[in-house]
Amino acid sequence: MKSELIRPIQNRRLPLWRYEARRAGWTLLAAPLTALLVGVALALLAANGGSSRDQVGRMLLAGPEVLLPLTTGMAAVSMLARDGCRELQLSLPTRYAVTLGRRLGTLALAGAVCTLLFSAILGLTGLWAGPGPLASTLVWLPPTLWLAALAVLVGILGRSLVVATTVVAVVWLGELLFAAWFAAEGWARPFFLFTTVRFGVDGDWWTNRLALTASGLLIVVVVALLLRRPHQLLTEEEV
Repeated sequence: MKSELIRPIQNRRLPLWRYEARRAGWTLLAAPLTALLVGVALALLAANGGSSRDQVGRMLLAGPEVLLPLTTGMAAVSMLARDGCRELQLSLPTRYAVTLGRRLGTLALAGAVCTLLFSAILGLTGLWAGPGPLASTLVWLPPTLWLAALAVLVGILGRSLVVATTVVAVVWLGELLFAAWFAAEGWARPFFLFTTVRFGVDGDWWTNRLALTASGLLIVVVVALLLRRPHQLLTEEEV
């Protein structure tokens, strides 16, 4: 009897996830794959330029650790900004935070599937330059979580696609340009997004990954609290 009650609920949830995937759009869901393919293209250019196998491996890591967080963050902000029916959704029984969470969940799932397959292929071909299989997920998950969460937070606070994408781009580019400064400053190094590509898996790598994960989850909590008052997302045109 209990299973008969659960089955209809599950049957209703699957169409919801399919609908949110269609609402997100294949263009945004393809953003993680695009980042990985750009990383492969850069690695091929490096290989043709005479780079060593180790250097090519580091370039391949740039796809999941450097490019994936940027494209995921931009896609997450676009999902938030493209929703033209927020005022209607706020009147529905389902909380907007749940709807937005499903939409972002489709993006997260697409990124996880693409990156796990990408990492497995590099591992099988001997081109994986990161940590072992058990820790390989930490190459891309903490920086992606951190930057995507920051993107959504700025998008909620600023209610502007331009402001959110600008902040994400500035943070991403700033960490790339000032990598030496992050390495020199002990308090800042745990929050450097691209530690694996820039410094390798050294003694501080685990501290860096844990710090990014913890701070990223903290930003997610702040986002969840802000979404308890979703009317603040409405712009002047929607009010």
